Amino acid sequence: MCALLLLAWSAPLLLVLNRADATVVVPQQLVNDQRERTDTLTDRVRRALNEGEADLQSVASLIGDRTTPADMTKVLDRTLNQHLRYQSLYVVDAAGRVVARVGGTPHAARTRPATADPIELLGRGSTKPLIIGTAEIPGRDGSALVGEFRIDFLNSMLKRPGLGVVRVVDDHGKVIAGNTGYLAFQSLPGDRLKDLVLAAGQRVGKSAHPAGVLYRENGVQIAGAAPFVGGGPAKQLGWTVVSWQPANRLAIPEYDVQHRTVLAGLLGAAAAATCLGWMHIVVARPLRALAGQAEALADGDRRTVLFPRNHDEVGAVTRSLELIRQQLQGQRRQQPAGRRGIPDTASQQQVRN
Repeated sequence: MCALLLLAWSAPLLLVLNRADATVVVPQQLVNDQRERTDTLTDRVRRALNEGEADLQSVASLIGDRTTPADMTKVLDRTLNQHLRYQSLYVVDAAGRVVARVGGTPHAARTRPATADPIELLGRGSTKPLIIGTAEIPGRDGSALVGEFRIDFLNSMLKRPGLGVVRVVDDHGKVIAGNTGYLAFQSLPGDRLKDLVLAAGQRVGKSAHPAGVLYRENGVQIAGAAPFVGGGPAKQLGWTVVSWQPANRLAIPEYDVQHRTVLAGLLGAAAAATCLGWMHIVVARPLRALAGQAEALADGDRRTVLFPRNHDEVGAVTRSLELIRQQLQGQRRQQPAGRRGIPDTASQQQVRN
């Protein structure tokens, strides 16, 4: 009954009381913070891609027209070990043939790669995006150094606490990288986020600006989007970083009260479960075992020793039953050998009567 009362008290706390609805007041500062932190993360990703392209340009300048493939391999191997952002590095000639390579299998060898953009996104329609950087090697008639960026390198930069779900989308609004599980080149979940990306990509003045918004449909959420702006070859990619999270994870008084109410309900439900478990382990199960031993003793089992497992009332009853068993065995030993198990005449006469 106590457990039922606790559960009846806990259920409203878990499901009904102090629920924060869609009218909860969310400070504008939280929306601005989501937007500014998303913009900072966007700048970090853009700078990392620009630094990767600058490294390729620097390494390409070290490879002259007389450098042998063996020497190229040594330079590329040293670069790959120093910079974890690449999954493979290779040199291709004007015909697209791989002259030297280190790391994984080349995916972007093609004719005259030196004429391509410094940073490109390939792999659309496949299961994994491919981001490559290209740097022309001076004096080698169209040869180029190609570096393939690791997607895990981008994903690791997006794991920032307090931003919720983070995605990098290309100029078509397709997902390239994220801080949680995702499918490559899928669309953003919901038209609201797609509209936010389009709004952030609109130029206000000379360039686009980050945007933040508060949604009150299907739960209260805040979101931010920031496109690639600034210098460097990564700007021409047209990518955007998007982040969103439910408002109930933020420090808002209404949600704090709701969380405390749910916590109280959980504590009550845990106390009820603990009481029921204690009753089963300490009382119900030992009593069932004792009842089985008493029934066996009543059926004539005099050989099984009744050992008390607990030093409580159940154990005291078990000890008493053991004393009874021992007395019954003693009485049986005191009977003559020929009369054990044979009822006497008085008993037979009483039965007949």
